[in-house]
Amino acid sequence: DVILFYSESKSVTIHPMQVFGVERISGDSAFPNSIIPNRNQYWIGAWVTPMADSITTIVNEIAQKMPNGELFVYQQYPEDESLETSIWRVVNAVFDVLQSRNIKYVQNTSAASLGQKVNYPVETLRKKQGICIETAVLFASVLERLGFGTFIVFVPGHAFVGWIHNVNEENFEDAAMFVETTMIGDNQWTFFDAVLEGISKYFDNAGKGYFDSGEAVIVPIQELRQFGIMPNNIP
Repeated sequence: DVILFYSESKSVTIHPMQVFGVERISGDSAFPNSIIPNRNQYWIGAWVTPMADSITTIVNEIAQKMPNGELFVYQQYPEDESLETSIWRVVNAVFDVLQSRNIKYVQNTSAASLGQKVNYPVETLRKKQGICIETAVLFASVLERLGFGTFIVFVPGHAFVGWIHNVNEENFEDAAMFVETTMIGDNQWTFFDAVLEGISKYFDNAGKGYFDSGEAVIVPIQELRQFGIMPNNIP
């Protein structure tokens, strides 16, 4: 008798283990001679997947909400009185399109802790639920795809998103805007509500000195790309 072990062969892609926060790089620093310290939170950049098919679909929907179906980033629409108004228009549309996906926020007080499993944006969209870091990487994926200066903000027990809103300011707090991404899960909240909550969370933690002590961390996505932390290859 002949026993058939393989009837066909197929190529496969092996992705990194989906556990966030436990990776280690040997040596004094993961990024020698860089301004980025060796922090576990920076590996979240691999979960920000701007080129995933699901993000392309979302970006196409955002474009449909723009004047004449044209998507401008860091460019002023003729209808708007300022560049900042146009930037606000686009990020507002990001919030609205994601809110239309009815993604339920699942609270988790151990968010961003060691061993915390993080779903990719496509998984969050499919499951229609996510913890704070999952809604954050989803929102950040769209912002990065659009070309915004994007960052994820980690504070004790929570994570949310920020972006560069005023390109003419060098001071971070004057240039940045923040959004509480978990609020995409409830239609009673507007984008304005979510921004006010994001601002409040940032300045509350800054006022407590958490960014100075390292208990809170700002993760700049574009800088991570420069230092080799790239998106995982997720469709």
